[in-house]
Amino acid sequence: MVILPMISMLLGLYSICLGLWELRIGLDRKRFITFLFTGLFLVFILPVIFVFPLIIIDFQ
Repeated sequence: MVILPMISMLLGLYSICLGLWELRIGLDRKRFITFLFTGLFLVFILPVIFVFPLIIIDFQ
């Protein structure tokens, strides 16, 4: 179950890199925003959703 947050973080970092590349090229600003917020969600929010139930189960 630990592998899912790691995969989520890797995909999130990849998405953030794609967003920064899109910002560098400067063709589609909407795509940059989509990549960036998707990446931030995958890096910061989704791993917490995966790990938080495991922490609660361990304390019970």
